[in-house]
Amino acid sequence: MKTKSGTLACSRGFTLAELLTAMAIMAILIGLLVPTLTLVQKTAQKVRQKSQFHGIDIAMESFRTDFGDYPDSSYKPGFDSGYCGAQKLAEAIVGYDGFGVHPKTGFRSDGMNDVDGDNVPELIYDVVNGITGSNGYVETAADNHKVRKGPYLELDSANAVKLDDLYANPVGTTPLNSDTYVLADMFGKVTNQTTHKKTGMPILYYKADVGGIDHDPPSMFPLPARNVYNILDNSPIYKTAPPFGNTPHPMAAAITGEPLFYDRTWNRNFPGPPRRPYK
Repeated sequence: MKTKSGTLACSRGFTLAELLTAMAIMAILIGLLVPTLTLVQKTAQKVRQKSQFHGIDIAMESFRTDFGDYPDSSYKPGFDSGYCGAQKLAEAIVGYDGFGVHPKTGFRSDGMNDVDGDNVPELIYDVVNGITGSNGYVETAADNHKVRKGPYLELDSANAVKLDDLYANPVGTTPLNSDTYVLADMFGKVTNQTTHKKTGMPILYYKADVGGIDHDPPSMFPLPARNVYNILDNSPIYKTAPPFGNTPHPMAAAITGEPLFYDRTWNRNFPGPPRRPYK
């Protein structure tokens, strides 16, 4: 076919060699891009995690300023063994119910404490009904809200979730209070039972015993224990809640006869005995 200028019009497509070359270049670019995107994602998670820990650090210092010490971490076998350090950390930072921590808290799984001296505990976390005790003791709902400290971090920024949202029916040999908050890390390992979104694992909290001199599993030192850190502070949350099925937490699992927690936190510069953990 001739054009008006008298030249032939020629339409030309890609040859097979050109198409394969283009596809090969695209495959190479994708191969270079995917690891980069994965690295960016992991870096972003680490940045978010570092920012979260920084916020928790500031929140704990604020708690210490208001209360004179860091929150308790140890659970009480035979009394309140279902309330471990991870839950107590969340109560201190965001409150038992998300409205801040009550200054009269006893860090109990039921949210109660004896506030009027009659040896009968009252529910101290109630911004709807307040507190009504014996001896004429009354704290109105408004006053209950006013005396709360914090929350030192908002629920979202602290990644605070209720235990019941993380684990379905978190009960076992040691009952856990499913209606309390825990702080979860930024790495999606557990599916939220309510929103079905991936959320993080609960953050463990060990309060250092600055007067402690030991760092060994309970079977390796004489009672009373003087460990600087105690893995039992958080063990209930992992020994009783699905998906772990009442099995010991991996941090407590024995490797060549040595529980992982104590092995990985042992400072080799101080071989002992007694051994010392990292600061």
